Amino acid sequence: MYFEIEPKSNKQDFFNYDYEYGQVKKALERKEKIIAVVGVRRVGKTSLLNLIYNETKGLKLWLDGRIVADPKKEVFAAIYETAKTGKPKIFGKIESLNLSAFGVGFDIKLDNGSQNEMEKKIRSSGQICVFVDEAQRMKVKDLADVLSYIYDRFPHVSFVISGSEIGLVEEILGESDSEHPLYGREITKVVMNRLDKSKAMEYLGKGFEQLGIGIDADEIDCAVAELGGLIGWLTLYGYERGIRRSKDALAKTSQRAAQIAASELVHFLKKTKNKKLYIGMLRSTDGIGWDELRARTGRELGKQLNPNLFNFALGRLVDYSFVEKKDGKYHLSDPLLQKALFIVK
Repeated sequence: MYFEIEPKSNKQDFFNYDYEYGQVKKALERKEKIIAVVGVRRVGKTSLLNLIYNETKGLKLWLDGRIVADPKKEVFAAIYETAKTGKPKIFGKIESLNLSAFGVGFDIKLDNGSQNEMEKKIRSSGQICVFVDEAQRMKVKDLADVLSYIYDRFPHVSFVISGSEIGLVEEILGESDSEHPLYGREITKVVMNRLDKSKAMEYLGKGFEQLGIGIDADEIDCAVAELGGLIGWLTLYGYERGIRRSKDALAKTSQRAAQIAASELVHFLKKTKNKKLYIGMLRSTDGIGWDELRARTGRELGKQLNPNLFNFALGRLVDYSFVEKKDGKYHLSDPLLQKALFIVK
């Protein structure tokens, strides 16, 4: 069913992204070492990984990047645990799991002797597929180091990683940095884009058909205009309207989505030293070029902006996927960000 709000686990519930699904499946069949699924928040990356994880036979491991405190130790330890038990493992949110045996940091001591034994076990276990969701939430340099180490030493370990903060994922992969630990390694990148208007309307229409509900086309059009082509928000609306049968489903969805987006923005702003600058830039971003965005932000803040400072801040917003650049113009990656800005204090 399209409008179930948890990540999809069956192909029949997965809408539109057949090409991206096929790219990842074929790369795993070729036993490629690193497959990166990238896209802005709520385009369906976790569902894609979850679906392929469920379909993958043999040894496999799921890691949620939000719970990995020390990638250099924990990623390797989790792979070893999978090899040692000979069973699939899940460390993260797609399944309830008691982590007390490991602690939050998978408390395994890696002295030289034990690490050698662990490496032997991993090598003798055949193909292992490691799925890493929200990879950018780990320590980026440490994750890059461990990916490089495993890439070079374990030919039968494949990684499928996903990330929403596209600039940070690029930093993990290091394709353009000759000093990066992964530079020169073969990496397959799969990009998931938002739905265009016709696909978004088709998704909602088919989802309501599954529920046996007739929804006026104008109502669907209004929902798409408000929520854009992010399948996560559309699913939330479909759940509210079709399963919970809320008459004010769009208003509820829009408010909840804005609160979620605001929470993500607040988390980002805590890492910055100039909160007003970033908020002013986001308020000014509306499909315009660099010069106009700088001028408009300056008017918003009532001062002239240093070009270097502005450019650095804009790069951060792009890296963290709050802003996208298309054909030289800057756009908000999520239409609900404008509402979120009224919530952020």
